[in-house]
Parts: sequence; structure tokens; C-alpha cells
Amino acid sequence: ASCAIGWIYYSDGTCSAPAAYTTSKTVLGIVVYVNDNGVGGQIMAPWWIDASGNRSSSGVGMAWGGYGTDISSLPNMTSSTQAEADFDSCGNTDKIVAAGSASTYPAAWATRKYAPTSTTNGKWCLPAAGILRNIQKNQSAISTAVSKVGGASNLLNYWVWSSSERSYNYAWDAILYNSHLDYDDKGNYSIYVLPVLAF
Repeated sequence: ASCAIGWIYYSDGTCSAPAAYTTSKTVLGIVVYVNDNGVGGQIMAPWWIDASGNRSSSGVGMAWGGYGTDISSLPNMTSSTQAEADFDSCGNTDKIVAAGSASTYPAAWATRKYAPTSTTNGKWCLPAAGILRNIQKNQSAISTAVSKVGGASNLLNYWVWSSSERSYNYAWDAILYNSHLDYDDKGNYSIYVLPVLAF
């Protein structure tokens, strides 16, 4: 599909501007990234999830996991410039879940358990740091769409994990109303999870 950032994406593979929201269709998410060629990209779920992958209205904090362990297959983004250039949400998530169980890496596994439709089961991912930065840059358009579909009203107000690793102790995260990335202790369990899906 060819969609714009801030558009609503439906389970039938179509998308629309918020003004043309179609209530008869199932909303999968909000477009937060469009590929360089203008076709395809990534959508964000318009609500929080808990550690079991269930939709949560208020948000549930959970650890990134694996404090003290550097996932060798996952490149370390040691600067915010590097992290901002990382858009490989699902590639990163694949490497994290392959490195350990849901008890070891709760945030990434929670996204894999999220399954609003049977066809997207196992395909949702922890957003890469560059995706979180893209949400920050387009927060007005994305907030409008989230509100239109009845998503969580506080999505931009809390810290959100990325799938981008900084080191054996830290992973990148962000508050979405802000204008920069940060990083946090992988064991910090007060940071929320917003799944993304490639389309």
C-alpha cells in the first residue's frame, strides 16, 4: 500500500487519512514510517500492550531484559545519530527473541504475542529507535489519527522501548512528545511497549 504518515491502516491492507476514517473496517494501526520508495512502511498499534501481548488501556511497564548481556547478532548503536538511522524494527526483534525467552526479554516477546488479527499473529515488532524518532517528528499527525480511532489518549506521554541496543546494559527509548532519543537500563521495568508492524 501507498500511505502517508498519520494515516489509518486497516486489516484489509488499505489506508485512509483520518478525515476519511472508515468505521466499518478493522483498524490495525497508524502509519508512522513510509519506505524511501513511498510504498510500504511501518504502522504503530494505537494502544499499549501488556507482557502477554494483550491490549491495555493504561499501559504496562516492562523491562527490555537481558541486563548485562550484549546480544552479539544485534548491532550496538552507541550514539543517538546511529540509533536515529535504525529502522529495522522486525530484524532487531527477530534477533532479540532468538536470544532468549519471554522471561529474559519481556518487551520484544510482548510484541510477538500481540495478535489483533490471526493474519498478523507473530509479525508485530518492537520499534527500532529510528521509528520512535519518526513518531516524535510527526507527533501531531499521528496523535490526530490515534484520537480518531479511539486509541490510548496518553500514547505520547510515557517512555517507550525501542528494539535498538546500545550496549550490554542499555537499550534506546524515547518519550514520544519529545524531540530526542535517550537510553535506559535494560532492567528498567517502568517503560512501556508499543508494537509496530511492517506493511
